[in-house]
This record gives sequence, structure tokens and C-alpha cells, in this order.
Amino acid sequence: MFQQSVGVMESYLRDSFNATDEEITYLNELLNIRVKKRASMSSDKHTYGLPSVVIDDFLYHGDLGHASNMKLLRELNIQHIIDVCDCQLDQEILENFNVLWINLNDEFKADIKKYFEETNKFLYDCKQKNEKVLVNCQMGISRSSSVVLAYLMKYHHDSLGKAYEYLLERRRVAAPNLSFFLQLIRYEKELRATKEIDESKNNDDKQNPIEKLDSNQDTIAGNEEMKNEKMEL
Repeated sequence: MFQQSVGVMESYLRDSFNATDEEITYLNELLNIRVKKRASMSSDKHTYGLPSVVIDDFLYHGDLGHASNMKLLRELNIQHIIDVCDCQLDQEILENFNVLWINLNDEFKADIKKYFEETNKFLYDCKQKNEKVLVNCQMGISRSSSVVLAYLMKYHHDSLGKAYEYLLERRRVAAPNLSFFLQLIRYEKELRATKEIDESKNNDDKQNPIEKLDSNQDTIAGNEEMKNEKMEL
């Protein structure tokens, strides 16, 4: 009863992005991961108005409102922001935080994969300094999720599927658009080709574990969730 598929978008993905049978199958698997994970999660565990904590004391995932809220950023001790959005943050934010702006629309034709190495390096550098970073887009659903998933794959998980399942546990509305998912699938293939993901160990996550969150730290800004779920594919 959980089945969800690419459906009417399949022909478009094949014609416009040369999606293969293998990639379409993987896309369907990712959509089913989302449906099953959401169905298994409690809907009443939320920290309202806060960005999601993806990795404790380091990686936060949110929306434009979070990235624009000086008081909130100070309270969370966030020092860095990756703003994956087609509108730039206010000058006050730019002057007080280290901001990487990825000027990108949330649309199928947008090439988000070309930024993954840049965003991964930015996140890695923040982690090395033990400093907190927020990744945001307009709604905290598609563009920012893609950037977070690219990082999780490169440094913590041996597949996009495992990275996505992990992210959904921490941000229930995380949902890259189908083109971004396709680009993430191809990025995973590149990471395997360069041995950054080791195919011989593809049944076991990398030896770089992420500590589990406390049970009371579930992370989604729930007031936005109900509004945004109907916008997803």
C-alpha cells in the first residue's frame, strides 16, 4: 500500500535528462523510502519554529525564515550558512555570518550537482573547525535537502538511499525534486568511481558514524510541514 512511482514524469525524465531504466528504478525506490519512512514516524514530535538538527552540534537544515532570523541564529550559535536559493539573504545576515550563496531556482532544469563539491568542501571545513552551519532554501524541502544529501553520501553513508532514510528521520519534509534526485543518483555513481564510496562495502555504512539524536530533539518546523507537504511530487 506504500507504493509510489515516478509515474507521468518518467517520459519527461527519459527524454529531457536521458534517465536510464536503472535510474528510474532507483528514483522509485527513493520515493518509496519517503512514503514508508513518513508512515512510520510520529507526527507529534516537533520543535516548532526551529531548523532540523541533521548532525548534533554541527549541521542544521531549514528554510529561508530560519536563515533570516538573526536572533535564532545567535541562539543556536550558527556561524555559517549555505543559502541555496534564488534570493540573497539580507545585508545584516551577510555581514554577521559566513554565507555561501548558491543562486539556484527549484526547477527541473537547474543543475545542482555542479555545486556539490563546493558545498561539501564548505561543510567539511566548518566541521573541521567544530562550527555550526545551516543549510537552507526557500522552504527547506528540495534544494537544501539535495545539498545535505550530497554531504551525507560523501562523508557518512554508502548510498543515497541510506542517506535519504537518515535525513527523513531528522527532517520529515526533505524531498528533492525528481531532477535533483536524478543528479544525486549520478553523483553517487561518481563517488563510487572515485572510491569515495567503496562498492565492496555497499552493504555497510562508512566508518564515520553520526551520533543518534536525543529522542526529544526531533527537528521539523511543524507549522510549515502541513503547508508544504501538498507542494511535493
